[in-house]
Amino acid sequence: MNFDPFYRLSQYLIVFRDDLYPSLGGGNKGRKMDFIAKDIFNNNANALVTTGGFQSNHCRAVAVFASQNKMKCTLVLHGSKEEFDKQTGNAKIIRLSGAEILFVGDATEIGPSMDAAMRQYKQKGYNPYYIWGGGHTMEGGLAYIEAVSELEEYCKNNNWVPDYIFLASGTGSTQAGLLAGLDKYGFDDTKVIGISVGRSREQAENVVCDFYDELCNFYNIRNKSKEVVVIDDYLMGGYGLYNNDLKDFCLNSIRNYGFTLDTCYSGKAFYGMLDYIEQNSINDKNILFWHTGGIFNFLAE
Repeated sequence: MNFDPFYRLSQYLIVFRDDLYPSLGGGNKGRKMDFIAKDIFNNNANALVTTGGFQSNHCRAVAVFASQNKMKCTLVLHGSKEEFDKQTGNAKIIRLSGAEILFVGDATEIGPSMDAAMRQYKQKGYNPYYIWGGGHTMEGGLAYIEAVSELEEYCKNNNWVPDYIFLASGTGSTQAGLLAGLDKYGFDDTKVIGISVGRSREQAENVVCDFYDELCNFYNIRNKSKEVVVIDDYLMGGYGLYNNDLKDFCLNSIRNYGFTLDTCYSGKAFYGMLDYIEQNSINDKNILFWHTGGIFNFLAE
């Protein structure tokens, strides 16, 4: 039986289960990495360098990909080795992958550390490939332009079109890719609302808008028409932070919804979406929640 990622929760609310994407541990970072992989192979790269946090879904996907393909891999992580070694979830998978892990104490050290890793690989005769954190690349964006083709097929087969799409918005590339994909596939009236998991609204919207423009230009999508909307009402203090209400909400997610929600990404987005729907009286609109993943974050909490 073919896997159907569309999970109907109610008459109006459908969840796209990208958390069950069948590659590299799932989620939007697995999907992005499958598209980035094509460019890695085209460039005959044999070493990868990227960055993220201790529970980074992106770093997990990159590390697993490198292990599967017998490539060298260096991850630059922000924080201490002592703290990282205590954590499970994505951190455990990263440790078991065999990737080299570099720790930096300040965010300003990330770029120089990645550049140094690239130089060291070249000096040793490798052909390294640099991946921006979060898979924020043209190929990563393309993954979500083309993901909209799955939505298009579902809508045609079920005579259903989303009025709104909600998702967790972090680096912004998933949201930008969806916006460009909706333009490409003719979803003229569908509005996308990103729930920021770490950035202020202004900063997040600027990042998404810039990358949306880049994707449309790069992939020749001419009918760019979407408003960029990111809301920051559910940051709960910032990236990786949460309150007791959100913690309880996520712990009860399996019982209440049949899938896991984590406090860092999907939980904030789903919690925020439900509140936004209620506050704006759009309960009778067709809503699609794009579940970008987080099972390993959930298990680490």
